[in-house]
Amino acid sequence: MDKDFTLLYQKYKEPIFSYIYYLAQNTTEAEEICQDVFLKVYLNIDKFEGRSSFKTWIYRIAKNTFLDFRKKSKPEVLTNEMDVLERFMIANGSTPEDHLLNNESQRYIKETLMEMNEKHRTFIILRDLQNLSYQEISEITDTKLNTVKVAIYRARSEFQKIYKELEGY
Repeated sequence: MDKDFTLLYQKYKEPIFSYIYYLAQNTTEAEEICQDVFLKVYLNIDKFEGRSSFKTWIYRIAKNTFLDFRKKSKPEVLTNEMDVLERFMIANGSTPEDHLLNNESQRYIKETLMEMNEKHRTFIILRDLQNLSYQEISEITDTKLNTVKVAIYRARSEFQKIYKELEGY
């Protein structure tokens, strides 16, 4: 069981951390929530019934753990931390100009996500950043498939509007 769990952890740690990070916008919180997610998975893996894919099951646990964390914690000022994508870029030797342009785009994306309606932000993160299918998002959020499609359309419209405002258009 421990070997199997280690394989599951290795497979899902990065995508789950990334998902939670985009929701929380704070590395420390994301790490803490991610640990809670995998503890819950470890303790409840025998309760997984297979009615959905394991992937959607673990994302649902991540979503619920994040929401529980938010309910318990007071709003905190976001810290200016280096995110996973920026670390990846630096490690891959992008030019300073590329880094500056990407850094500015990333800042606009972060600010846009933080200004969005929380429900819409969740849909954008799951679909456009995590590349999950509409069906998987439907199962994770416990939302009808057609409602997911409409919500993603509205979320993208809200994202574009806020992003353009931040860029000054």
